[in-house]
Amino acid sequence: MNTLRPTSTTRLVSVRYDGLVPYTLVMLVVVLLPLLLPNFLLMQVSTALTFALAILGLNLLLGFAGQVCLAQGALFACGAYTTAILVAQGGWPALATLPVAAIVTALAGIVIGLPALRLGGLQLAIVTFGVAVLTPQLILKFDRLTRGVTGITFDPPAPPTWLPLGPDLWLYALCVVATAVCTVLALRMTRGDSGRALQALRDNPLVATSLGVDLVRTRLAAFAISSAFAGLGGGLFAILNGYVSPQSFLAGRSIEILIGAIVGGIGSVSGAFLGALFVVFVPEWTAELSPALGGLIYGVCLIVLMLVARDGLVGLAKRATPVMFLLARKGLTSRPATTAPASHQNQEISS
Repeated sequence: MNTLRPTSTTRLVSVRYDGLVPYTLVMLVVVLLPLLLPNFLLMQVSTALTFALAILGLNLLLGFAGQVCLAQGALFACGAYTTAILVAQGGWPALATLPVAAIVTALAGIVIGLPALRLGGLQLAIVTFGVAVLTPQLILKFDRLTRGVTGITFDPPAPPTWLPLGPDLWLYALCVVATAVCTVLALRMTRGDSGRALQALRDNPLVATSLGVDLVRTRLAAFAISSAFAGLGGGLFAILNGYVSPQSFLAGRSIEILIGAIVGGIGSVSGAFLGALFVVFVPEWTAELSPALGGLIYGVCLIVLMLVARDGLVGLAKRATPVMFLLARKGLTSRPATTAPASHQNQEISS
């Protein structure tokens, strides 16, 4: 029985897919989206990019470093409230608060990562999820700073006078630039010595120690960078909405980010974007199909997706691309063979 075996051609296609092709397509989509989408959908895409930053940080931490963290929603809230407080109460320019939001959240991530020095697996997952559950209550407790249930309202930054962009397109451009910078940083982290150190930490800490990897430093650095990405995404989320409240950062937000990481593909940089689009758009589409059964349809979508693509959408695309290439190549090579007898019969009739 003939089976499709990986050949040099399929390996070449896989290498190309892992290289520049996905990011070239992403850049093309980024440029075309403002031309094709109305402002409302463009704002939803911008929101998806803010979630992509948090998912990207979780992919680095869980997929590459092997550290389970269910507090990404809490770190997202930390970045959002840092930006909102500095803008609304400190009078800071909104853009100037984004680096501060990333730094503050990175420090919070280091504190959250301290239990990872002694815990791992499910124990670490429970501890970090406890942080996600505790965060809304802390926001309500410090209501003098966070304004409690009322939340914080502020004006989003206006585009520069020298840049002929509308408000929605300007905010979209900010999200694209921030996401591009974090993507480049993530790619550099996952390659070379730092990438090998993270993978050694994930696969076997004892072997990593024997290879000279500082486990404490590597783990805390992974938590800090992952948290900084989430904090930057939270700051952009606050700028997009011009409003933050505890209801936006319940414990379910951490679960949504985890779902986005799994759906897109754990351990994949490009999968963060697919996962973010999934968690932002699919729940709304299922609710529009049936307001009463939206949650049920969404759950069925998750089950079917995990049965079809156990390693995420990126893994599914990697498996499907070489097969589609081979099928297309077979179709092109078999077409002349099927047309040859017909042309021969036409010559006999004419003679």
